[in-house]
Amino acid sequence: MNRHEEVQIKLERVRHLIQERRLGGVLLKTQANHSWLTAGGLNCVGIATELGVTSILVTPDGLYLIANMIEAARAMEEEGLKDLGFTLLTFDWYEDCEMQLVMEIVGDAPIGCDVPVPGLQHIRNDLAELRYQLTQGEIDRYMFLGAKVSAGIESVLAQARPQDSEAEITGRLCAELWKDRIDPVGYQSAADERAQLYRHPIPTMKRVERYLMLCINARYKGLVTTITRLVHFGPPPADLVRQVRHNLQIECAMISRTIIGRPMNEPVVAAIDLYERLGYSGEWRLHHQGGAMGYYPRDIRVTPATQRLVAQNQAFCWNPSISGTKTEDAFVAMPDGPKMITGPVLFPAITVESEGRQFERPGLLVL
Repeated sequence: MNRHEEVQIKLERVRHLIQERRLGGVLLKTQANHSWLTAGGLNCVGIATELGVTSILVTPDGLYLIANMIEAARAMEEEGLKDLGFTLLTFDWYEDCEMQLVMEIVGDAPIGCDVPVPGLQHIRNDLAELRYQLTQGEIDRYMFLGAKVSAGIESVLAQARPQDSEAEITGRLCAELWKDRIDPVGYQSAADERAQLYRHPIPTMKRVERYLMLCINARYKGLVTTITRLVHFGPPPADLVRQVRHNLQIECAMISRTIIGRPMNEPVVAAIDLYERLGYSGEWRLHHQGGAMGYYPRDIRVTPATQRLVAQNQAFCWNPSISGTKTEDAFVAMPDGPKMITGPVLFPAITVESEGRQFERPGLLVL
């Protein structure tokens, strides 16, 4: 599948929504939806905002990029939007006339938008539904991202040493990802007792003594994957080794039960039961268990009450945790079973069986 073919598939989805909602057009302003519709294009300058610096207008018979003069040339040329059939609508950087340009195209017809804008219909959730079933092009990009992130995090941890700080190690991983233009959009790092204390341990200057948990949210051409790895310096305690194995059992139980057409809560319900049977009652309440992902780290944070069905070719990442450990690898729910996006590369592989499937999962790295 080439990029043009992928964009056409997505335009058909958007235009079906336009017809269904009786809209004159749809205005896309977020970074996520821009990358989705353009099959990997970027409309971001800074990443610390959900909004992009350009907007896309889709009508029943038109496709427009709305950009000020600063962004217009790069978007049309380097991002390839001209070749994809976009018509450029531009204005001076000191003007605020985006909505004027939109109205000139659409007129008085109702307009849907992915963010709240006065006078427009907020259809964020409707647009999210269009993203869930990945195209083959997206799956290919995900596999590239997963391979790079898996190798990157494991090589960085394999070279880590006691007295390195959480921030130093995280920075090395960010540098590794940037070699392939992969954006680190979220990170957590917990040395020693911090792994026991906090479920979202943002990196600090604390220095590692014996144990480190490292997590990253990494974005490539809009798609985001998440991953966690664990390293111990010197012989690990037997209870830590056992707990990592139990954590992997819970995660694999969730992966094996993520079945197309079945409710998303089934893996979570199974995990809660397994937490209990393995002796970790109540641990699941201390952190969410993950869910569907795509152009956000979690498109849907699944709870025991979630009844939404798993879609074909939908990406997921479950992240069960027990105080001190967490396991987290991403996959795509496909007709023949889960296709892993991330997985062990340099770390020791542990075979875990669940629901008749065998999974090769990353164990605790001991240095």
